[in-house]
Amino acid sequence: MSAYAYSYNLPEKVVLHCDMNNYFASVESVNNPELKKVPLAVCGDPDSRHGIVLAKNNLAKRYGIITGESMYTAKAKCPSLVTVTADYKKYLKYTRLARKIYGRYSEIVTPYGLDEAWVELEKTVLSIENGAEIADEVRNTIKNELGLTVSVGVSFNYIYAKLGSDLKKPDAVTIISKDNYKNTVWNRPAFEMLFVGSVTRNKLFRLGILSIGDLANSDPNMLCRELGKRGYTLWEFANGDDRNFCPTITSDDEIKSIGNTITTPADIHTNDDIAALLYILSSGVSQRLIKHNFKTRCVGINVKNNVFVSYSKRTSFTAPVNTADELFEIVYKIFRDSYDWKKPVRSIGVFTEKLTDNANEQMCIFSNIPSKNPEIMRLVRSLRDRLGNIKLEETATQNEPVPDIKSLIQNNFIE
Repeated sequence: MSAYAYSYNLPEKVVLHCDMNNYFASVESVNNPELKKVPLAVCGDPDSRHGIVLAKNNLAKRYGIITGESMYTAKAKCPSLVTVTADYKKYLKYTRLARKIYGRYSEIVTPYGLDEAWVELEKTVLSIENGAEIADEVRNTIKNELGLTVSVGVSFNYIYAKLGSDLKKPDAVTIISKDNYKNTVWNRPAFEMLFVGSVTRNKLFRLGILSIGDLANSDPNMLCRELGKRGYTLWEFANGDDRNFCPTITSDDEIKSIGNTITTPADIHTNDDIAALLYILSSGVSQRLIKHNFKTRCVGINVKNNVFVSYSKRTSFTAPVNTADELFEIVYKIFRDSYDWKKPVRSIGVFTEKLTDNANEQMCIFSNIPSKNPEIMRLVRSLRDRLGNIKLEETATQNEPVPDIKSLIQNNFIE
């Protein structure tokens, strides 16, 4: 037994975690059954050149197609790949229908994105075996009424229920009980546990903590020293205690960066258009920094050309900044100094790192409004007239909506 054995009495409840399988692609196949027979990928709008893979079916997965890659690379892997444009209204419709089904079994239903939800069963259901029977009933109801499949984890806490739904797919039920959790969970990689994101994963790896069992049997005081209060919470989670878990908070790491990207409807060929794009991006990033009371000591750009070759450049400095004008000056210089214009630009992004809390600084409500240099405003208007109301894409560990040009105008960030 570990020197740091856990002594708390484990929770007395039954929780389901329901995860719809290949959700976007499955919904598309319900509406068009022929799509079940072909490799299928649901993508962003290709007309706006947001053509990345958002979801795929099992036939597409066999070709190595992954979420987040471009349609270009996906079709290179699978020339017969069928692509459809994402239809979020359709997906929301099925999400609402699924949640109504979950609501037949409990009043405590906590969504986790469009395709997942926790269902804490009524207090009268204290048996894991009864919970598994209800999970099977939910699974069959979703299949019969919606034509979709769902994987369900059944456990005595939220963390293990979520892990259980990931262990067996598709259309399956996995039980993680107080009797089997050490054999079922502790040999799994630590990064499979909720809230172990990439930053925490790397820290645990450096500490020699590779499995959930390693985490459960670690010294909690050491984890606190290395990871802060998150370390103790993860130790509790690994040991099956979810008292410190709030299912409505879903971020897996503290905010480490804030950024936005624009994929333009047409290739960009000139510094003037790049300047306009970088000012729009800087305004959006500035708005989000200010909202969260941050300044940054590191700013960079991500650039992708029209043959999908990407590069990233950044610079660090001592005095932190957060205004649109300051960010723009830095990123435009980075671009001019680094881009050779052998190929036109397809997409460009601005990101900030080394964020510092601005809470102790006295703020003037006018200090963060850009000076509205007439020349850059002319370039922004010209670009907007030619390309329309460009949408900013989120590239950070944030949950708030990303501003578009209209909201930036309304908030006096750009004309």
